[in-house]
Amino acid sequence: MIFQNFIGLFFSLAALIWSCDYAIKNSIIISRTFKIREIFVGVFIIALGTSLPEFAATFQALKLNSEGIVAGNLVGSNIANILLVGGIMLYPISQFNLRDDDKSTFLFFLLISCIFFLFLVINFNIEIKIGLVFILLLIIFFYFELKKQSHEESTEFKEKNKSSFFLIIKILLAFIVLFFSSRYFINFAKNMTEILGVAETTIGITIVAFGTSLPEVITTLISIVKKQNNLAIGNILGSNIANIFGITLIAILVNGEINYYNLLTNVDKWLFLITSILFFMIIYLRLAGKLLSIGLLLSYMAYFTYLYL
Repeated sequence: MIFQNFIGLFFSLAALIWSCDYAIKNSIIISRTFKIREIFVGVFIIALGTSLPEFAATFQALKLNSEGIVAGNLVGSNIANILLVGGIMLYPISQFNLRDDDKSTFLFFLLISCIFFLFLVINFNIEIKIGLVFILLLIIFFYFELKKQSHEESTEFKEKNKSSFFLIIKILLAFIVLFFSSRYFINFAKNMTEILGVAETTIGITIVAFGTSLPEVITTLISIVKKQNNLAIGNILGSNIANIFGITLIAILVNGEINYYNLLTNVDKWLFLITSILFFMIIYLRLAGKLLSIGLLLSYMAYFTYLYL
C-alpha cells in the first residue's frame, strides 16, 4: 500500500511539473509571438491555471455549506502566495527587470486588495450587483493591460506560424493536467501520512496547505529557471486577483451572496492587507534578495505556527 501511494505521489508530482513547464513554454511563445507583455501573460493566463485548485475547493466547500472554508481558502491562499511563493521567488533574484508602465498593474492589485479588505472588516452581504461590478472592473483592467505594448525583445519563432487556437489548446491541456495532478498529489500524500500514522492536524498544516499552493510554487520555480521573472511576478499578482474575483463570484453564483465579516479572525484579515501592501512595495520599489526572501518564508512559518497553537 505504501509503495502504491509512493508511486502515485511520484507520477502525480511529475505530471504537475510537466504541466506547469508546458504551460509556461507555450505562454512564452504567445507572449513573444503576439508581443504581449510577460506580466500580462502571468496575470491572465498562468495565474488562471494555477488558481484552478482553489476554485475547485471553493465549489466543494459551498456544496457542503462551509463558507468558512471558502473565506479561509481565499485569504489563506493569497497570504501563502505572497509569503511562501513570493519568498521562494525572491531568493535567487537580485533585481527586477520591470518597466514604468507595469506600475499600473501593481496599483490595480493593491486597489483590489484594499477594496476586498473593506468587505472583510465591514458586515456587508456581497450580492450579484457587486459581482457584476467585479466583472466590469476585471474587463476594464484586462482591456487597459492588453493595450500596453510589450517591451521584450522580439524574437522569431518557428511556432509563429502556428495558429493561436492551437497554442490555446496546448495551454488548456496543460491546465487540465495541472488540475488533476495537483488533486491526486494531495490525495496520495494524505494517504501516505495516514498510513504512517501522522496526525490529521499535521496533515492539514503540511500536505494540504502546501498542496494547494504547489502549482504556484512549481510555476514560480520553473519561471525563475527559465529566467522569466516577470512571469513569476505576474503569476503571484494574477493568482491573488483571480482568487478575490473568482472565489467571490463562484460563491455568489452558488449561494446568491456571501458575507466574509464573521468568517475570519482579525489576524487573518489584517495579515491579508499587510501582505498585499508588502508585496506591492516589494515589486514597486524593485526590492529583492536572499534576506527578504528568508524573512517572508519565516513569516509564513510563524503564521502557520500561530494558526495551530
